[in-house]
Amino acid sequence: MRNEGSVGSTASQKRKDIMTDDFSVFWRNNERARILFYALLTHAASAGYDDDFLAALAAYREAGGAAAHADIFAAEYLLAQGEAENAALCGERAFRSHPVEPRLLDVLARAYAALGRYGEALVMQGRAAKLTGCPLTTDCPPALLTGEVLDRLSVAMGKPSYAPMALSRMSYDAAAGFTAREGVFAGEFLPQETDIHPPYYVATYTEQEQQGNKAWLLHTIEDAKGFAENVGGEFVYDLIRARRAPGRAEITLAAGQEVVLPVLGVQGFQRLHVKTDSLEKDTPLSPATPNFFRLTERTTLSSDRAFLVGTPISVGHSPQRPPLVLNLLADALPWEILSAHFAEWMPNTARFFARGVIFDQHFSVSEYTYPSLPTIETGMYPHHSHIFNDKIAISLPPEYVTLSERMRTLGYATASLMGDGIGIYNGTTRGYDRLIVSGYRTLAYEGVERTIRHLDGMRDADHFIFLHVMDAHPWPYPLFQVTASVQARLPLAERLSGAEDGVPSPYLRATPLAAAACRQGIRDLDRTLGMLFSYLEENYAEGEYLVNLYSDHGVPVFSKDHYIVSPDMTHAVWMMRGAGVPGGIVADELTSAVDIYPTLAHLCGFPVGDSVDGVLPRLFGGTGRDIAYSNSLYPGRTYCLRARTRTHTFHLETEDGVAPNGTVDLARAVTAIYPRTHEGIAGYEVDSPALRAFFYPRVRAFLQGIGSNGEQFPPPKEI
Repeated sequence: MRNEGSVGSTASQKRKDIMTDDFSVFWRNNERARILFYALLTHAASAGYDDDFLAALAAYREAGGAAAHADIFAAEYLLAQGEAENAALCGERAFRSHPVEPRLLDVLARAYAALGRYGEALVMQGRAAKLTGCPLTTDCPPALLTGEVLDRLSVAMGKPSYAPMALSRMSYDAAAGFTAREGVFAGEFLPQETDIHPPYYVATYTEQEQQGNKAWLLHTIEDAKGFAENVGGEFVYDLIRARRAPGRAEITLAAGQEVVLPVLGVQGFQRLHVKTDSLEKDTPLSPATPNFFRLTERTTLSSDRAFLVGTPISVGHSPQRPPLVLNLLADALPWEILSAHFAEWMPNTARFFARGVIFDQHFSVSEYTYPSLPTIETGMYPHHSHIFNDKIAISLPPEYVTLSERMRTLGYATASLMGDGIGIYNGTTRGYDRLIVSGYRTLAYEGVERTIRHLDGMRDADHFIFLHVMDAHPWPYPLFQVTASVQARLPLAERLSGAEDGVPSPYLRATPLAAAACRQGIRDLDRTLGMLFSYLEENYAEGEYLVNLYSDHGVPVFSKDHYIVSPDMTHAVWMMRGAGVPGGIVADELTSAVDIYPTLAHLCGFPVGDSVDGVLPRLFGGTGRDIAYSNSLYPGRTYCLRARTRTHTFHLETEDGVAPNGTVDLARAVTAIYPRTHEGIAGYEVDSPALRAFFYPRVRAFLQGIGSNGEQFPPPKEI
């Protein structure tokens, strides 16, 4: 079955289809709304914000036009009438449902400027400029261009996945205007859009090294040309939620309470005076590196200069929860390939999860990490969280509660002991009290060792720990260095097979070098995880831990006929073991990355908000799902969707590219239904009224917010 949408359908036929829903066509455009949209654009282009414009806007709303589009037009009208406050309210309403839209960012910037909210206006301008490439201008009085405002602008103009670095660290001079340089928010608090208390202080990760060496190194190299583009030489940062103490801090504990307190200095060998009822002593603080102190009584900390006090870690276990919940994101671990070789390639992991649950039909929602991590951490599809465009950092609204925030509320000490910067500027990882991050150097052996040391020091606390490891992730060579073990082992012809510099990793070809590097990474990952699993089994009872291992997507390097949302890229890993998890089960029910959130909610005891798209699997007593969606929502490329059941796959690909705002015209989309066994293979298309009746309404519902109805705002001419 193939169709080309409903381009040729008349309006009356569309209305008939809507009423009867006979499933004769997949996509029905709202022609009336589309005509009114472009009429409004014509009015606006001539500054025709008059009664005719209002009448057309009312008709557009009545015709079922996009609410966000209507609010953008309304904001422009109100701004033209001098009603900046109401314009801002309309724009903010649109922003909640459509935040990555240059036209909206432009009108919000102008409304905020008219209200004197220059910092907010500048951030909106920065986002729009980053999306459109237009030059950045401002009417902001120079006196209001504070360091805080410029830092927020730096994030808006930077790359969201590079935290805590800034590709464009912004400054302003009356003569030169805005200038940008590469930099990093080191030794200072991280800029934030949402209200995070305490905020993150950017320190340096130092362990069993000379005090101050990493702070010295960072200070020495951070102004070097190419620092950010070269990922800071894979420098490892230690982000701590902390408050600044202006020379003194009182730590008051309840009777019997015990905590572990992180404290950070701001200068080498800064002296800290520690006074309790039972002791009084000085100790040095390491600069920009957390020092940990176990406290059992009221304690006064003082120094001759300011220092930083992190979030206390409560000692003691709650009987209502397992002492340890461990989330392991094995980036790019491909279940489509791995499942047939699991015991051979990952014997330690296979042994450990043989006493747990392995979800055999688990699928990622996206094809790469930037939208996948928020999907897992929020249980929301990317077009609902609006975290899909890796050009700009759109902050997750506070009403969307992340996994780490839920676990923090339950009383867990939350720590991401290995990860990259993807979830920081957009708020995905905002519930962690500590984040140890680097760009790409996220190898499991380092993360596992950190985890074991972390637990060894605080076994008597309840922990929620996240590890994001990339051993298995293939990278384009020679931009990324392949491990020496792979280089030395391969015959020369295979060693020279994989030079694909500049090719994004989701589009790498199947070459002997790329495949060998991925297999080696999988084996390296397993060897290291074996050490972690042995530690858990030796130090915790079965009901004292919950281990959750999953991948965010697959890899293309084993497939000759690669497609961006085919099983090699989206058939992902998900396995669990521990408290509340049945043992020895390979579950064949269909699951999605959005289901990880409600499953942890069920096992750990936190609520699932209305925004969550995931469902609890049947294995745990939930409704389960009958369809799983995997899509590529990458701006500039065609939109691709695979919607899978246990037996069939619905395929869709658009002719047009995805707009920066994450919408696309579906009218010319090519659709087909295939058996799962021959997914996407020409000649195997199947069709029946029953299949259409199943897939069409479900896929249409999923695409709400993605389908543009052919309505696209032209980019603003200037910002």
